[in-house]
Amino acid sequence: MKTAHKAQGITLIGFVIMLALLGVVAFAAMQVVPVYLDHHSVVKAMRTAANESANKTPAEIKTRIDKLLYISYVDVVKPTDFKVVRGNGRELKVEYEVEKPFLGNLFFTMKFNESVPLK
Repeated sequence: MKTAHKAQGITLIGFVIMLALLGVVAFAAMQVVPVYLDHHSVVKAMRTAANESANKTPAEIKTRIDKLLYISYVDVVKPTDFKVVRGNGRELKVEYEVEKPFLGNLFFTMKFNESVPLK
């Protein structure tokens, strides 16, 4: 007498569902990853401007940041979003929000708040 072998593997419907889920995750990543790359460029521009900030006014620092962001093709944050704050020392702060559409009326909203000490 032959023994029945148990079927192994994934069915066609299971494969289609898995592909659909992977597609949704890939689409979400295509919306979110560029925002985080832009944020990385913003932080890099802030650090560069902070290292060059000795004896500069807040307006000069913001102008330098604007040039650095223009070079990096970042347009989600404007120079007016940056603030020079005095405390124990001077600090460069930025707080901004990016909203990206996802599906229909669903959106990804990402909020960023960074600060860098000035020299």
